Amino acid sequence: MTVEKIEKYKGETYMVVIDRVKKVFLHRDIINRFGLAEGSEITNEQLTQVLMASELRRASRRAMYLINERDYSYIQLFEKLSANYSEDICYKVTDMMAKKGFINDRRYAQEVVYTYMECRLYGPRRVKQELYKRGIRGRIADEVIGESLDGLYERLEKLIDRKYSEYLEDPEDFKAVNRAKNGLVRAGYDYDDINYAVKKYIEEREED
Repeated sequence: MTVEKIEKYKGETYMVVIDRVKKVFLHRDIINRFGLAEGSEITNEQLTQVLMASELRRASRRAMYLINERDYSYIQLFEKLSANYSEDICYKVTDMMAKKGFINDRRYAQEVVYTYMECRLYGPRRVKQELYKRGIRGRIADEVIGESLDGLYERLEKLIDRKYSEYLEDPEDFKAVNRAKNGLVRAGYDYDDINYAVKKYIEEREED
């Protein structure tokens, strides 16, 4: 195959015409790297390498743009890229971003845990669900959550005071008390912890 024409298209991108009918759009860096010039010959194998290098470059730039906007887990970034690039390219780019430290599942998990556990006062089970939805699973999720269990009862009491205190005004109103407990279960707390915290909250209110 022969490179018939190399014509500037937009910015640093050029239109490369091969055998008069095949058109590919390549960045100048790719053209220079592979020594493409008008009149030069190129095999199918070489063209495949050129196109893969071009796709890898585009995907890498897209990944950097996404990462600069916000943090991503490994799986999140891979899935975002997979909408426009091949699976092989997505793995290569995501691996490269992880190797360079631009994405880090543990660091990302710590940010998620802080947001949902410290700010929103979610319990461990709900936080684990949030991590799972973001592609953080297994050992990293368990370890990061485990590191944040100190202060669990304090957060639980804050949540009770913030959202469920009205249901606990009358300890004999079992329907209201159970409604509060069910809400705390949905927030991700274990039932034993909920019972302990609710009992303590009611006792302290009665003392006041």
